[in-house]
Amino acid sequence: MLGTFADEDTALISSTAALEIYRRAQAVARLALEEIQAEIRPGVTERDLASACIRIMDASGSTGYWWYSTPAYVLAGDRLRLSVEGNAYVPAELPLAEDDMVTIDIHPEIDGCWGDCARSFFLRGGRLVDAKEAGAAQAEGIVAEAAVHALVTDAARPDMTFRELHALIEQELILRGFENLDFLGNFGHSIGADVRNRTFLDAHCDAQLDSVPLFTVEPHIAKPGERLAFKHEEVYRFGESRRLELL
Repeated sequence: MLGTFADEDTALISSTAALEIYRRAQAVARLALEEIQAEIRPGVTERDLASACIRIMDASGSTGYWWYSTPAYVLAGDRLRLSVEGNAYVPAELPLAEDDMVTIDIHPEIDGCWGDCARSFFLRGGRLVDAKEAGAAQAEGIVAEAAVHALVTDAARPDMTFRELHALIEQELILRGFENLDFLGNFGHSIGADVRNRTFLDAHCDAQLDSVPLFTVEPHIAKPGERLAFKHEEVYRFGESRRLELL
C-alpha cells in the first residue's frame, strides 16, 4: 500500500455535489470508450487512438487528465501485456492488423475529480467484432474479466480489506488459468487522491475497502506465455445499502 485517504478526502468525495462530478467524469470515460470504437480499424496506431480519445473526452467535458501525462493508455498487438506507470508510457506507431486486439484505458478529470475506465476490443477480418466472434481465446479472456467483476460485486463488504479482496480475485483467476500482469501486482486502486498516494488493491494492503470512498477494479490479465491480454475497468463505491455498486 503506497498511501491512504485522509478523513477530509473521504468527506469531500462523499458529499453529494462532489460525487456528482465524479459520476460525470466516469460518464465521460464510458462515452469515450463507446465512441472510440468508430476509430478502431486496420491501419490506425496506438498513437492515433490515444489522440482520438483525447479529442472525444475534451469535447465531452474533461478539464484534464489525472494519470501523470497519459490521458489514454492504448495497447495493441505485441504490446498487449505491457504494464508501466503513466509517466513511462509512450504510444506505439505500429498499425493495427486486420485480425488484431487493442485495450484502451482512459483517465479523464473534471475539476479534479477522476474518471477511470478500460475495455478490450477485437478486429476480425478488418471489422470490429465482439469477443465471441473474435475467437475462443478472446471470448475466454472476456468471460474471465466478467467473472472477476461479478465476484467483486457479490463478495466485497465494507469491512473487508483490500488484501482480502485481492486474494479472492487472484484465486478466481488462477482457477481460470490467468495471471496478473500489473507491474505493481494490484487489481485496482483508490480514486480521487493524489496520484502518487493511492491505496492499492494488492496483496499487502490491510486498509478496509470503506476506508476510501471510491476504488477501481481493473484486472490486466493473460494466460501465461500467451500474447493476448485483457482489461476491463470500472469504478465502484458502497451505496446506502452498504453493497458495492458501480459509480
